[in-house]
Amino acid sequence: DRGAFPNVPLIQARLNSVEEWRFVNHNNDEHPIHVHVNDFQVIEYFDPTTGLRTGPDKFAIDNANAPAPTMHMDESVIQPGILAIRTRFDEFTGLYVMHCHRLNHEDNGLLGLINVIPAVSIYAVAVPGTPGKPAEVRLYDGNGDRFVATVIPFPGFEGSVNVAMGDVDGDGVLDLIVGSGKDHAPEVVAYSGSARGGKGAFGTELARFQAFDAAARGGVSVAVAQIDGTTSDNIIVGSGPGVPSEVKIYRFPLPSPAGAAPALFSTFKPYGEDRSGVSIATGFVDFSTGRESIVTAPGPGSPTEVKVFAFPLLKPIGKAGEGRTQAAGNDPPVNTASFIPFGKDYRGGVSLATGWLAGSLGGAKRIIVSQLADRGSVKIFSSGSALDGGPSMYLQSPLHHDHGGQFREMASFEPFDGSAGTRVTTTSTTSGASLLVSGVAAGGTDASVLKYEFVRPNAQSTTLQAVRLGQVWSGKGSQPPLLGGN
Repeated sequence: DRGAFPNVPLIQARLNSVEEWRFVNHNNDEHPIHVHVNDFQVIEYFDPTTGLRTGPDKFAIDNANAPAPTMHMDESVIQPGILAIRTRFDEFTGLYVMHCHRLNHEDNGLLGLINVIPAVSIYAVAVPGTPGKPAEVRLYDGNGDRFVATVIPFPGFEGSVNVAMGDVDGDGVLDLIVGSGKDHAPEVVAYSGSARGGKGAFGTELARFQAFDAAARGGVSVAVAQIDGTTSDNIIVGSGPGVPSEVKIYRFPLPSPAGAAPALFSTFKPYGEDRSGVSIATGFVDFSTGRESIVTAPGPGSPTEVKVFAFPLLKPIGKAGEGRTQAAGNDPPVNTASFIPFGKDYRGGVSLATGWLAGSLGGAKRIIVSQLADRGSVKIFSSGSALDGGPSMYLQSPLHHDHGGQFREMASFEPFDGSAGTRVTTTSTTSGASLLVSGVAAGGTDASVLKYEFVRPNAQSTTLQAVRLGQVWSGKGSQPPLLGGN
């Protein structure tokens, strides 16, 4: 299909699932297929040149040959080579690659990205409180939008809360992280997504702690990602308005004493002494780093500049006798990219998310930015995908490559007619992700959460079109729910 890594379709499998992949080779060469992390079983092998047909094999391997086809003199295919493999995705969640083991093929883009996600993609809808009714978090299964559980993280608190999903205890199941809202002590609480001790999913607290000084009552934004190079996701928090902007990353494991905060991995100020607050999101948005990134934006009142940060985790290799390469736990992150999504005059604040929208187009995760004011516009930004054609990285020496992602707008739409702004998150699917958007309809009394997918209108289009899939939540309210997904 003339595609080259990373602008090739994402392969996104669920933990503990079994998939069978069939390679039908019409190319004029054979391709030894090597899959990282998970071994596989060859189900079928057919070499049309020799007529050899085998399978299924009774053993697991990590490399198998996709045989060359037989061809006419003009290289039109007489009979393709066939390789079919089957694998079970055990234990490991996260990213790895599959590639041709002929290095000249690999080095010219014959690779595929595999992302193993939890067996169930849960997303959170944080419904603001009302007089006499505390804020609550409702959890849904992204596959079919089935209701799973309700959590009341701060009994008696009638404001809004911030939410995020991630695996902070390393069991392969998404956990819920909640940050308190305005006018509440700056608390963070984590709930286990697994049933424990006779309690159902999200019934057990993993941690509850204060992220900032008790006087900082502007709210706590939350996100989750693997940042420090260990095995589980890190809890990440951003300060609310009223104090200098700050992002904190907490280490795993979570503390056992109630009220104790996890150990701090790192902290940084993305906007210096700006006091408007920090919105945060996380994701693998930039192939140039090879790491999960932290995406930030300032709060309402400051010009909206989205920044992307990554922790390289490595120090330069020293000379002989000066020590080895090691993790740099306290080194500051690198600001790898920045952009202004709504023009230099917009100061209304934004909601942030990341996700593999239109995953069939490849590339890294997209950054989604929505307005908290004005018309509630939603924009999608990408550091590269099949919309941009073949990646330019193969046309030049790596010495001439730009470092850091270059983000461009790939979609824009206005999901609501109201003026209360919009909030965004994503929920993962086996082909990428769907977008969730919350807002308030014209009239200011009916709030809802809508689900969208994104499609390429035609093969020549360089932008995507939003297609509404349905409404997943609705209720009375003048403010939209806050959202958290994966």
